[in-house]
Amino acid sequence: MADLVGSGDVEKALLALKRGTHLLKYGRKGKPKFYPFRLSDDASSLIWLSSGGEKSLKLVSVSKIIPGQRTPVFKRYPCSEKDHLSFSLIYDNGTRSLDLICKDRFETEVWFAGLKALVSSGHVGRPKIDGWSDGGLYFDDSKDLISKSPSESGLF
Repeated sequence: MADLVGSGDVEKALLALKRGTHLLKYGRKGKPKFYPFRLSDDASSLIWLSSGGEKSLKLVSVSKIIPGQRTPVFKRYPCSEKDHLSFSLIYDNGTRSLDLICKDRFETEVWFAGLKALVSSGHVGRPKIDGWSDGGLYFDDSKDLISKSPSESGLF
């Protein structure tokens, strides 16, 4: 495994995000649901396919990334055993959040590191990560982030 600090490893993480995976999305209404998420080809937006069609979030509108389940949306359906697999993208001047849970620690680290690199580079001079250190992220080239179905992960 290689440490995710070099630009080459961040590039690998971004490629994995562009390939995409199923993440559990907590919404403002209804129960959490699995949706396929991916990074846009130009790395400017996070895209997911929901029952209402394709949705996207422009990363330039993201003000920070928060690890864990600390937003009001997560608190509606708490799942404390998945806190370490969870993160939120805060956007629209802190008024909205996109709240996601990954299937395992590796997937969480790849998504968090990739999104952190993109959000931080778009907002020079302001720290965007609240609660996680910059160290300890790893990328394993042999792992495939695309599961055949969300239920196959065995976590949910």
